[in-house]
Amino acid sequence: MTGFVGPLAILLGLAVLFGSGWWRSFFRAFAIRPSRMTVRKLGLRVTSPDDVKRVDTVLSNFAGGFNAIISARSESGWRKHCQTVEPLFRPFAEEGAAMGYTLRHLFRYDADAFEREIVKPQPEFRYLHYVGLGFWSGMRNHDATRVMRIADGLDPLHRNLCFDGYGFKQTFFDYREKPEVLRRLDGLDGYARNAAYQGVGRALYFLFLGEPETIVEHTKRMGEHAVDVAAGLGLAATFVNPDRLHKARALAEAMPRELQDHFHLGMCFALKARSINDREYLERCVAELDPGVREAVWASIRECDRIELQVRSMDGEVREDGYRQWRHQVTEWLADHIDYPMAGVRTSVRKQTEAQASTSA
Repeated sequence: MTGFVGPLAILLGLAVLFGSGWWRSFFRAFAIRPSRMTVRKLGLRVTSPDDVKRVDTVLSNFAGGFNAIISARSESGWRKHCQTVEPLFRPFAEEGAAMGYTLRHLFRYDADAFEREIVKPQPEFRYLHYVGLGFWSGMRNHDATRVMRIADGLDPLHRNLCFDGYGFKQTFFDYREKPEVLRRLDGLDGYARNAAYQGVGRALYFLFLGEPETIVEHTKRMGEHAVDVAAGLGLAATFVNPDRLHKARALAEAMPRELQDHFHLGMCFALKARSINDREYLERCVAELDPGVREAVWASIRECDRIELQVRSMDGEVREDGYRQWRHQVTEWLADHIDYPMAGVRTSVRKQTEAQASTSA
């Protein structure tokens, strides 16, 4: 019997080690070093000191979320980390955490498990979670076919944001050295490619933030997908700056006329996302804006919500072209009812809103 004591002790020790979660400390070897994720280290063309500070903080919180989920001993550990991040930057920590989900699970992935363990417990950050998952696919150098398989089984509307994250990674890390890397997006089926080019636009914003003319130049190179890139630009510029909306509106003014409606769409999607992340925080940001801009922001969010519900049927199913319809209908509504760029609400919409408020009262 004494011969079994040694092996038994080892097995018990391993059980305690794995049960306590201490073994996850070994994953720190995969951690992102925040000191390497800075404007200077990455060579991003960001010029003004306040923008440099903003982007550096976005990147450090993204890295922090990733590092927390891969090394935390328990689920509550990495969630508590994200909860300590201030509202402006918490979404980026959540995105980074979602990127580390598969690594935390020893490279095992299941769409149902991702929805159950990441998305449903914190639905207010669902958009960021899907983006983070797609970013991970890009970092793992998955081909387009595999990305399509990973997204299969996720929420049929929001899963398109996985392709956004995939397109972001290809652009942010590889595009400047190898512009041809974007050909990888051609393998995505149908409208998934459009969603990926939205991610391309978000990445271009970070790469060339200090050079609006360079952003426009690269956007025009994208051919038929320039409109999707413009939407990504509007999304990034607004989402990064909910407290400085004038920054996004300044870039909006630099966009060519043929791309403005799509940049406007991105602005609307970013505001909607922020309203889901933390409504009170967005309310504080919007309260500082001019009355006309405030009115445009809230009207756009309401319509974006309405159209999202519209592309889902009563039983929660999504139309086959739901994401395309969502983007298309919001773009058209903004062009008809909101002065560019998010500058005010036209009279017809104001009257309709007042009538709805009067009826509900």
